[in-house]
Amino acid sequence: MSEQKNSKLIIILVIISLCLSLLSLYKYHSPQIVQSKSELSGILARINETHELHAGYGVYPPYNQEDPVSHKLSGFSIDIIEQIAKELKCKVVWHRFNWNTMAADLKRGEFDVIADPIFQTIPRAREFAFSAPYAYFADGIAVVKIDDTRFKAFDDLDKDGIKIAVGQGWASETLLRTRFTKASVDSVQTTSDLLQVFNDVVSGRADVAVADGADAERFVKEHSKEVKALFLDAPPAFMPAGFALRPSDREGAEFLNVCLRNLESTGVLEGLSKRYSINSRKPSFSASK
Repeated sequence: MSEQKNSKLIIILVIISLCLSLLSLYKYHSPQIVQSKSELSGILARINETHELHAGYGVYPPYNQEDPVSHKLSGFSIDIIEQIAKELKCKVVWHRFNWNTMAADLKRGEFDVIADPIFQTIPRAREFAFSAPYAYFADGIAVVKIDDTRFKAFDDLDKDGIKIAVGQGWASETLLRTRFTKASVDSVQTTSDLLQVFNDVVSGRADVAVADGADAERFVKEHSKEVKALFLDAPPAFMPAGFALRPSDREGAEFLNVCLRNLESTGVLEGLSKRYSINSRKPSFSASK
């Protein structure tokens, strides 16, 4: 009888021991399983799983540009992403997007990073996870007709009867609406062509169009006999810009930060800046009056 009790006790102890071992294994491995699932939508997970870096882009020369015939991509931002992929020994898969739907496309997982210099505004801080800024843009640059001499300083735009065209949702629109009270600010919806806001000046629908320096200079270069840019020497504001990822992909943002620090310290960013005639250094702020 005693031997039967001992046998049952041994069996019970073995069962308990097995249960404890299984529980220990579950606790040890379950965090890794959760971690893996949480990373499935991040840029690092896709790189690790497919050896592909999926990046979205708009046309924003000289940061992102596309040859109309060969469709070959080039530009400051394009080359940064390509260099990162080269060092990781992975392939970049490029996705052309519409500026108005880029956030929705990113969140749906069509790509993992917006490879354009996306302006880092307060509302966008809730919408995206950002890398550190790798470009700074003069903001509040005015484009007027070539013979218009009414505006000597930025605040001269804020007068009764002055109609200002600005891109809907742009940082320039926030600047105008928080600083001006008299001028009429007209939001222009842009799609694939960011320069269409300046057409309101050419057509006479607006007295002035306000945008960042890169867009303003590009449009003036193409229409030098019709319009000119104001305040480029003393911009009223500057806007930091960086790569944008899904809000949940904080690890991906930190990964890009490490990449940018490396490319800066090794001189790659400076070399690309010279190639595309870009001043990527943080400006010393001096607002025009």
